[in-house]
Amino acid sequence: MADKSKAGMEFPPISWEVERGKIGELVRAIQDDNPIYLDKEAAIAEGYKDSPAPPTFLTVPMMFNSGLASVLSELKINFAMVLHGEEEYEYYQEIYPGDVITGKPKVTDVFEKTSKSGRTMDMITLEVEYTNQRDEKIAKARTLIVERK
Repeated sequence: MADKSKAGMEFPPISWEVERGKIGELVRAIQDDNPIYLDKEAAIAEGYKDSPAPPTFLTVPMMFNSGLASVLSELKINFAMVLHGEEEYEYYQEIYPGDVITGKPKVTDVFEKTSKSGRTMDMITLEVEYTNQRDEKIAKARTLIVERK
């Protein structure tokens, strides 16, 4: 049964320096050929101050810094039974190479759901509020983690 007492649980901040190379790796992996992500001059021509990070970039710090693994471990979630339910991003400003972003993960909801086949699943909503090196709010990421039982 879903442990609803975990709602409100906060985790140590995750910091990450945004590197131009990591932006390039991600856009090549997702096959996004928009030149603004790989060519600073193309980005400037489109009104950016540099090559922006693509919309799903915030997944990188959570995966690379073992942030998600730490959260799953702390919540005692069996990784082998995890499904990715949803991912949502809310941006307040662009993220650029050289920015140092810090995310503060927090469990915002825990509930149980029964599938159409009758299996129960725990549903955990994780929100990460991101700030930059100037302590400005830059984004919020929401992830729905599904643990099959």
